[in-house]
Amino acid sequence: MDIIIAGVGGVGFRLAKALSVAHNVIVMDRNIEALNKLQESIDVLTLGGNVEDPRTYEALLEKTYDLFIAVTDSDEINIISSLIAQERIKVRQKIVRLKNEFFARSSIAQKVGITEAVFPFELTALSVKALLDFPKANNVKSFCGTSLKLISVRTFFDNEAEQISINEIRNERVCIVGVDRGKNFFIPTRDENLMHGDMIYLFGKPEEIKKICSKINKNMPSVIKNVVIFGADVLGVEIAKVLSNENIAIKIVAKDIQKCKNAAELLQNRATVISSKYGDSVFYEEEGLKNANMVIATSANDEENIVKCVEAKEHGIKKVVAINNDITHYNLMHSLGMMVVRGPKINAYYSILELIGSSSIVREKLFCGGEAIGFIREVIPSNKKLKAIEGEDILSLIVHEDEIFCFKQDYIPSEKSILMCFCKRKHEQRCREWINNL
Repeated sequence: MDIIIAGVGGVGFRLAKALSVAHNVIVMDRNIEALNKLQESIDVLTLGGNVEDPRTYEALLEKTYDLFIAVTDSDEINIISSLIAQERIKVRQKIVRLKNEFFARSSIAQKVGITEAVFPFELTALSVKALLDFPKANNVKSFCGTSLKLISVRTFFDNEAEQISINEIRNERVCIVGVDRGKNFFIPTRDENLMHGDMIYLFGKPEEIKKICSKINKNMPSVIKNVVIFGADVLGVEIAKVLSNENIAIKIVAKDIQKCKNAAELLQNRATVISSKYGDSVFYEEEGLKNANMVIATSANDEENIVKCVEAKEHGIKKVVAINNDITHYNLMHSLGMMVVRGPKINAYYSILELIGSSSIVREKLFCGGEAIGFIREVIPSNKKLKAIEGEDILSLIVHEDEIFCFKQDYIPSEKSILMCFCKRKHEQRCREWINNL
């Protein structure tokens, strides 16, 4: 595809790097120095200029482009640049990153011709909210077309005698589709034994997964009623808003008094806002933070989030959630026993990649910090024989009426069903072509 990316910040840079492997990419930005650095490291074309200025697009008039992606740090610039792109050049689809929750609720994006709008702050907040329904989980992902979920949970065994094999867990309603052990993701066999500290990825019926989570991790709380959020910036407030619809007590802790005032005004009585100008440690006792079932560190700085989570664990809180803003810190956060939730920028990056890779037939989900990917499509009854796919670290499944069957042999579909394929990223293109061509 021929793709234009407006914005050379963190998200734009990572998208350009990922997409340039298989597509023709042009990156637009007024920051010439950043564009030069980009061109030194990856094979893309660059266009220097203000993306809000129609004249910047004159160099792009001769061609039709498949995709325009606006990912600057400004909602207004992203919307305006997409409008200009629509008027000045020929572009088939437009994807825009937006922060303001107003745009998520309104039809403005649709009215101005945006094909897909990504709301990363809302996505991050909803990821945190999903943990309330699955207190022992690290992450919860949903798929279109099925009620089954992909849920990750870390195993916690007091001794070797408690360890179990995958065969003891696997049934017709739940399947282990991956294990992350020591920074290595793999798709296990049925005979594989689970080890203490494994991050396992369970796909199946939510109620059945909950039972398994209780069996393999007795360390995490079984219910969450008290939540502490460190940070009163946009993300902290957005998470509090989403969680406030649940029957839980919420406390927001931040050092900046003005941000605390703004948060209190926005949230009204839905959360208690505490200013910690002189430090947080004293508040674990005085404000009862030690009674929290879950602590969430929402800073845009990963190091700060790590420190907050370590402090919370030292005060006896089992479930600590670190917002991950830089993927290089993903494994470190996991190794320290933290629940890791994608921050807004990482959410924007992965969501846009998933949108680009998906089609009207096949949808995609990246997981395990981008180390693995899942594909899903509907299969209708036909006389066409569907060929199975084989390979190490590739798992294909057939889902019919919420029951899961391994797809290891060619078959002719006689009933409407869902086809899933999970694999390591190195097999991504092969699996994508296979499931799209069935």
